[in-house]
Amino acid sequence: MAAEYKNQGYGNQRYGWKRAAAVFLAAICILTSAAVISPMRAQAAVQPQINGHSLIAENENYALYMNEEYLSIIVLDKETGAYMESAVSNDDGKNNATWSAAMRSALLLTVIYGITDTQQADLINDEVTKEITYTDNGFSAKVYWTKYQFGMTLEVSLTEDGVVALIPDESIVEDGDDYFIGTISVYPYMGHTYLDEKEGYMFIPDGNGALIYLENKEGRFRSGFTGMIYGDDPGFARPSTSNLLWDDFNIINDANKVFAPVYGMAHTGEGIAYLAVVEKGAERASIIANPNGANVDYNRIYARFTQRLVYTQYNSNNSSSAFQTPEGARSHSDLQVHWIFLREENANYCGMANAYRDYLMERGDLTAAADNSYNTRVDFLGTERESWVVGTSAVVMTTVDDIREIYEDLKTQGVTDILTVYKGWQKGGLYNLPISSYKADSKIGGTGDLTSLVKDSAAEGIEIYLYNDALRLNPSESGSVFNVVKQVNKRRFSESTYKEVYEEFLYMIPSRTKTLLNQFVKSYTKKGVDQLALAGITDTLYSHYYDNVFYSRYDTAEEYDSILSEVSGKAKLVMEQPFAYLWKYADAFLDMPLYTSNYMYEDESVPFLSIVLKGVMPMYSEYVNFEANKKEFFLKMVETGTFPSFYITKESSSDLVNTNSSDIYSSQYEVYRDTMITYAQELSSINEKVEGAYITGHEIRDNGVTVVTYGNGVKIYLNYGNDQAQADGYTIEGMSIKVVDQ
Repeated sequence: MAAEYKNQGYGNQRYGWKRAAAVFLAAICILTSAAVISPMRAQAAVQPQINGHSLIAENENYALYMNEEYLSIIVLDKETGAYMESAVSNDDGKNNATWSAAMRSALLLTVIYGITDTQQADLINDEVTKEITYTDNGFSAKVYWTKYQFGMTLEVSLTEDGVVALIPDESIVEDGDDYFIGTISVYPYMGHTYLDEKEGYMFIPDGNGALIYLENKEGRFRSGFTGMIYGDDPGFARPSTSNLLWDDFNIINDANKVFAPVYGMAHTGEGIAYLAVVEKGAERASIIANPNGANVDYNRIYARFTQRLVYTQYNSNNSSSAFQTPEGARSHSDLQVHWIFLREENANYCGMANAYRDYLMERGDLTAAADNSYNTRVDFLGTERESWVVGTSAVVMTTVDDIREIYEDLKTQGVTDILTVYKGWQKGGLYNLPISSYKADSKIGGTGDLTSLVKDSAAEGIEIYLYNDALRLNPSESGSVFNVVKQVNKRRFSESTYKEVYEEFLYMIPSRTKTLLNQFVKSYTKKGVDQLALAGITDTLYSHYYDNVFYSRYDTAEEYDSILSEVSGKAKLVMEQPFAYLWKYADAFLDMPLYTSNYMYEDESVPFLSIVLKGVMPMYSEYVNFEANKKEFFLKMVETGTFPSFYITKESSSDLVNTNSSDIYSSQYEVYRDTMITYAQELSSINEKVEGAYITGHEIRDNGVTVVTYGNGVKIYLNYGNDQAQADGYTIEGMSIKVVDQ
């Protein structure tokens, strides 16, 4: 049974110039009955050696090989005979000794010396002692660099689903005074390929997800992707020249953050792939993916663990008096990467996403939400502030009574499945931060009216969550600027807004967040309501100094985890772009990115995060209001299984021109009323067919048609082109959708 949807949104721009590259069939991610046959299948029997590596362990699924000189490994899939190597076995001879060593060494280090100078340390060019002990499922190698006087132990274990490499924190030693460890990379060439010798791609966790094809890039790129897991560290932020218009407006959007500690490599032509999960040390690790031509002709992707950073230290309050210096002590955490291998029909980005979902759920790091039913997210802005003769004055945008009227109007049109995040509800308006108690602004109706609205709406099946940025402090409104984050150089961190009313915000330290958030939750739940939308702490992680004690991102993550563990037991939480380590506490993911940062080296956008979370928790898009091509955005929501979000005000957005919300250029309910009604009708109908099911397949056809397959057999065909297209005997009109319920 097929249903077709042709969205009546705005614009008809084709989705991305790179979609034409979808002819590259290695991007296929669909479960089929036809297995990918490896060219090695005839040699599937386990051999004693492969490319200078000796067999050291095996189980039912895989065999592990190791080279003692490099500590490099090869993982062989015993069922198919396909394998991946961590070291380049056939160097093309174009590379110098430094690069050649990097291609083979199991451990690749950045060494800091002479205060800020750096150089490479590896297992080939340096004098290294190794003590290797073989175990039942792998080996342990105690390694020591005699010149640098530091060392560590590398433990490698074959598992039922792949291989794990661990460097215990306690094994890392630094005995000298001249050389220190800056970064550590473990198996940086795992699964590498040379130019376009293999079909496939690298998966990078940019935005929702992106692929870099293993094609010959012909030297077009000088570098590749570098993304710090869980975002950049504000504790080490350096002053930079922003892209400003008239020194007031930031005109460059920030890149997407890395929400999950994962990356992947797929050799689709050979039916083998891996999803790498950074299990320990992720808080100070970055994902590096370099396509061929970026320094060398090899495609490689890996995790780089930071032990020390070089930062700017100021001699005084004069910013011109500064010098560069490394951290005094290295960070402390075990460092561990788990490569989960996938075969044949699962050896693709969709298989990676499904493997990651299973991995998280088995560990208890992801729990299925009680309700995955459809809702239109209709957020409201209550009050803002604009500058006045003395201080600020209120700009009232949407009162409690306004919300009641809007709900009633939507109800007459059959729109009753609604989730709302109410922003700017608190006394003093949207940016009166931090929030320490449940006190609603009298200009929206006051605490009593707001409480009644939340309760009355709940009785009608509408969920209202109060928005709380639990990270930021507004120094213009708060009487105290204590308990705020100081950077590693002991300077107070401030976040510029490039706005006129409130020019900066400060970040609260975790202990202060805990105190105030618990106070708020206590006063809120005391009124018999318990729905909270959290922001700030959900997508920010930092190092900081407080009371002359340095706290790392490991410490901050641990405290945030503890805070949300406690709060989630008292309130129902929806979170704004939460990092993966907090997903277990979230009942919904707000502002799911549907695109990537669109870096030049990215060949295709893929819905990795959406595949992981669809059927586990509801996902809500970023605001439809601010999307230029609403027709394309509608299709992306369907493709990713994401529900729509609208930022609504009763009054005209022109009233916000002199506030910190001046970038909200279109929000009035009357403008978006019809769009919300249309979206609710079409998207709720689609979700009824797939509710609770996982996405098990995602395929990009060479004619521009995308096919999404659900575990319950439903298939959704999406045509991002302007002309009609054929797929599996169905005709899909341009910029439209067909749902097939088999």
